[in-house]
Amino acid sequence: MALLAAAVVFAAVAVLVAGVWLASLPRQRAGARLRVAGPADPVDAAILRAQIPRGRGLSLVARLARLAGQSGYAGTVADLLFLIGVFSVGGGIIGWFRAGGPVWALLGAAVVGPLPIASVVYRRYHRIKVFQEQFPDALDMIARSIRAGHALGAAIRTVGDELPPPVGEEFTKVAEEVRLGRDPSEALFHLEDRAPTEDVAFFCAALRIQRNAGGNLAEILDRLSEVIRERFKLLSHARVLSAQHRYTAICVGLSPIIFSVVFQVMRPGYFAPLLESPLAPWVLGTGVGLEAVGFLLIWRIATVKV
Repeated sequence: MALLAAAVVFAAVAVLVAGVWLASLPRQRAGARLRVAGPADPVDAAILRAQIPRGRGLSLVARLARLAGQSGYAGTVADLLFLIGVFSVGGGIIGWFRAGGPVWALLGAAVVGPLPIASVVYRRYHRIKVFQEQFPDALDMIARSIRAGHALGAAIRTVGDELPPPVGEEFTKVAEEVRLGRDPSEALFHLEDRAPTEDVAFFCAALRIQRNAGGNLAEILDRLSEVIRERFKLLSHARVLSAQHRYTAICVGLSPIIFSVVFQVMRPGYFAPLLESPLAPWVLGTGVGLEAVGFLLIWRIATVKV
């Protein structure tokens, strides 16, 4: 039985590696042709290589590409899918040999497999948070550059050169897109895709309105920067006041899962009497439902929108 399981795992890993390699062949051929054509600017290559997909009804791969682009993930979607496959196979092996049975193997794969996605989601959250903190400084720098006599494109380039990532990186991409011939409105629309925050939406809308109707852009950006700073202060204060409720919701939601996994790993078969009972589906379903309701209610109370 162990030999059969090892053979199945080996075959699954071999098929996964072969699939990723075949999927990456077109990209490798295109990269080889571009290298033959001549060297390119790294920023230009990054812009020309991919854009974050947008719109509703996206496929799973497009959603992963969007998530990876917003998090600043350096790899491709194929690399992320490969990591998910490796983690899923590893979790399935651990669940099979430690707890025993295909059910626990599938459960282990389902628990361990999404860990790369969870890491990318955390990186996206942290990156957007840092972006929101740096964004008012970028607006002030653009306003000062415009008052000094620079054009909007030069002011955006100055922000990309002077400020650290992620704000500097994103504004460098906008400046490079405009330099390569893309319309500024479309370049700003891509900035909204890479940094999906209300502050960026306000900034892009203000620039579009100013381009169509005219007005003092420096004064508009100063007012917008002041509003964003005050909003960020109020939101930070609200998050501090609701931190206890948010962590309570996290503990309520994760503690049953964590303790169940720990008990099963430390003592295999611990839940066998429960799973063999005819009332197991009702008991487990009721418990999961109540846990989900409790988590959502506490999280809803703790969420403050400003």
